[in-house]
Amino acid sequence: MFKKISVLSILFIIMAQIAISQETMIINDAWVREVPPGSSVSATYMTIQNKGDDDQLIEISSDVSENAELHTSKVDENGVASMEMIKVLEIPAGKTVEFNPGGMHIMLIGLKESLVGKESINLTLEFTEAGEMQIEVPVKKSAGESHHHHN
Repeated sequence: MFKKISVLSILFIIMAQIAISQETMIINDAWVREVPPGSSVSATYMTIQNKGDDDQLIEISSDVSENAELHTSKVDENGVASMEMIKVLEIPAGKTVEFNPGGMHIMLIGLKESLVGKESINLTLEFTEAGEMQIEVPVKKSAGESHHHHN
């Protein structure tokens, strides 16, 4: 009897975590850029709205890439564009963070397969407070925007 109660308690706690993450972090307008076959990287964009307490995005992974990293694009005083990795993204309570071409984005590095013809990919976002969220991200052709290459 005790084992049954313990297992049920653990399941309840896990389900509560999932419900909390889906209520506090709202993901909108997610999409991943379709890149030509043979490309080893792509970028993902979205908005994350935090309806809960202050939180942090601490880990990202995808089923189609070896690695996924949060990056921001910077242009220096000489007009030279570069990328900077963000290890932890602070998402204050009540705020919305936007990931856009030419700005903050998720880099999918070491693509395991072509994105051409794929309808969507799976992305996992891990937050310190909201926990883990799995989202389905549609693949879209780029609208003529260029993405700067990483060094």
